[in-house]
Amino acid sequence: MPLLTVAVVLVAALGLLNLVLLLGVIRRLREHTDLLSERQSAPPEVMLEVGSIPGDFVSTTVDGRVRSRADIPPMTLVAFISPGCDHCEEQLPLLRERAAEMPGGAEHVWVVVVGKGPETQTYADLFTGLATVFIEPGSGPLPTAFAIKGFPAFGLLDERGIVASTAFGIARLDLPVAP
Repeated sequence: MPLLTVAVVLVAALGLLNLVLLLGVIRRLREHTDLLSERQSAPPEVMLEVGSIPGDFVSTTVDGRVRSRADIPPMTLVAFISPGCDHCEEQLPLLRERAAEMPGGAEHVWVVVVGKGPETQTYADLFTGLATVFIEPGSGPLPTAFAIKGFPAFGLLDERGIVASTAFGIARLDLPVAP
């Protein structure tokens, strides 16, 4: 009989230990679920945070004009695309459409083709007449000034030259439309 009592107490202790460990695992799973849901609800960072001002830069357009941060007109769409990026390729038709609709015309749309080689010129040619076009390496002045974190990257600068919105897809930007 004493052996049976010891066995029952031992099984009860193991059951209680198992319950405590299970409650700890459940608590950890809830914490991880909360962390994952917070990450998914926040939009991914594309470039500078909304409310930031781009850093200083000096860059030359494909047609030879020198531009700096002071030359960015109010309400400007800035797009960073890269050849070889599948998502960039998907965004090209919509970017061309939005560039054509942008109030202020080509001066209010800056397209930065990031990369090296002949395919950068092919991308740049798509926006001739629709945008102010730059070709730069990934470490160039414009990607650095806008702290680009991935491609494609789209941003809208407000009247004061401050980042008003950013997105990986141009359809997610609330862009003004020409009347």
